[in-house]
Amino acid sequence: MMFLLRAVFWLCVVILFLPANPDRPADAPSVTVLEAFMAARATVADLAQFCDRNPDVCATGGAVVDVMVDKASYGLEQIRRHLDDEGTLTEEDVEVPWQGAEAVAAVE
Repeated sequence: MMFLLRAVFWLCVVILFLPANPDRPADAPSVTVLEAFMAARATVADLAQFCDRNPDVCATGGAVVDVMVDKASYGLEQIRRHLDDEGTLTEEDVEVPWQGAEAVAAVE
């Protein structure tokens, strides 16, 4: 969960450094990079203590993530097996034809 929070945090930091729309109305809200950084820092600090305040919720969330990972792994394995079984060649198609002694002599 902390990985996702960190990823979202850094994505927001990158977005803050992108240029703003020049056609934006003058009365639109404005936030400096420093203000946004301080707010994000306070939010991350608060979220870091979430599991201390709500251990049952974090345990359930961890179980949900485990179930989703298992389901994703199983689904990908099923897709892989299905694609492997989709061979369209028959045994006749992959059988090497007999070439006889003349073909062997021609190669040498």
